[in-house]
Amino acid sequence: MTYKEMYDHLAADKQKVDIRKEYFLPKAIRVFKKKMKFPAWEIYEYTVPATNNKYVIYFYAESRLRAEKPEVGSFCIVYSGKHRFIVKWGAGPYKHTPDSEMIAVRQIHAYTPHFIQRYNERFLKDGSLTANEVAARYLSRNPVAMPLQQNDEINRNHEKYGEKGKYAFRVRDGICFSYSAVDGIESEEGSRHEDQIEALYICYTTFMNESGMQESQRMAIFEEHGKKWMQAYNDFQREAKDGGITLKLEP
Repeated sequence: MTYKEMYDHLAADKQKVDIRKEYFLPKAIRVFKKKMKFPAWEIYEYTVPATNNKYVIYFYAESRLRAEKPEVGSFCIVYSGKHRFIVKWGAGPYKHTPDSEMIAVRQIHAYTPHFIQRYNERFLKDGSLTANEVAARYLSRNPVAMPLQQNDEINRNHEKYGEKGKYAFRVRDGICFSYSAVDGIESEEGSRHEDQIEALYICYTTFMNESGMQESQRMAIFEEHGKKWMQAYNDFQREAKDGGITLKLEP
């Protein structure tokens, strides 16, 4: 199954999953209103009858003020052999090369068991949580990620992983190490600018809490974050029309 096919397969579940989110929301609110300690989470499992895809629907109230208006999200549980992945799907902006135009592309974000384990060990530090509970906490706390290009200052061992050691993401809670791949059709002329991109796959392999990193690593991350933020700002300015970017997902 290609990444585009995986995206389309999961996207077909959206309406049914959204209906279950509405069904579980009043239950979660009732629980949150009785809570004495925040932040708080509630999770519910749901299997789509037609596809047998298994989902976890989660609700997150960071404070008592959000008890009646919690954040809502979901992820799919996918098995590859004996390995269990947490999978989110969606669409977002993508640049195939630094000077390519920005396009909207289907995206699959997969989190390995090792990533989930390390996030708990290095940030949550709560051995009582299940993998689903850890995943719900990570996803609700870290909805925004800044892509970083790895270098020797951030990770002196990154080159030994080849293509899988090029990129990382900085999130609210720390650094996510990852690798990516694309589905598409390569240009017959060999020009990356002419490649047709159908889907982007990002696999998150492990997590580091910045407080556990050396000062030199933290400074390198800060500098790379600033550089990538400025690049993103400049891209937005180039692509924006009337103060916003409108991207359409190609069929």
